[in-house]
Amino acid sequence: MKAAFKFLFSLYLWTIVVSVTVIVSTLILLSLPIALLDSSRRWHHWLGSLWAHSLMKLNPFWRLHIVGRGRLPNNKSYVLVANHASLADIICLFTLGHQFKWLAKKSLFQIPFLGWAMSAMSYIPLERGEYGSIKKSYNEASSWLSKGMSVLIFPEGTRSKTGTIGHFKSGAFRLAIESGRPIVPIVLAGTGNIISKGKAAFGKIGVAYMSLLPPIETKGIKPEDEKQLREKVELLMSQELEKRNRMLSRLS
Repeated sequence: MKAAFKFLFSLYLWTIVVSVTVIVSTLILLSLPIALLDSSRRWHHWLGSLWAHSLMKLNPFWRLHIVGRGRLPNNKSYVLVANHASLADIICLFTLGHQFKWLAKKSLFQIPFLGWAMSAMSYIPLERGEYGSIKKSYNEASSWLSKGMSVLIFPEGTRSKTGTIGHFKSGAFRLAIESGRPIVPIVLAGTGNIISKGKAAFGKIGVAYMSLLPPIETKGIKPEDEKQLREKVELLMSQELEKRNRMLSRLS
């Protein structure tokens, strides 16, 4: 009975995810003429937020608690760094309502509807291991920051297999130092229970946390101090993740 329920639950949620993704992606593509008046594609990002909120509303078994939402006002731009354990992280981060550009692996842009929408929204593709792609993505992210648009990066570079925070790469922190933009660390806990890496089935029913830590100013920090900044952020996020995981353990 339990296995049958889990299968039906996964089938229901995947049907919802695919259906809502196709509908919202189509709306984004049909509204491309708006880009003539909205070069930052803010309208399209708002549709992305609508996508995430719709999925949250249509999932009656999952609750997301957001801590520190007020630390991310819309009138400023930041380098947002988040840990990454699950595809569910994408949904959570879109619910923030803050305008930003994703830095995402290039293969995602090739997925029908989802990838087309990402391109239409002017998100930033990155081909791992290719210096030319990395440099181009870095320059594009820097350009968006100079226009007052936040950029969101997963500094681990890939989804965690262990549930703990992996070693951070330096790109996001060099970007923050060079642009003078504050870093806002975002910690996601519990999302790996929804969609585990390498598995097609949705996982446990439960609660997830998204914690926004206080912004960390980068003005005045020298490029040679990037490693110190990176290690500081990694430690703060690891401590917050441990805290939220303890809370989730007590709830379960």
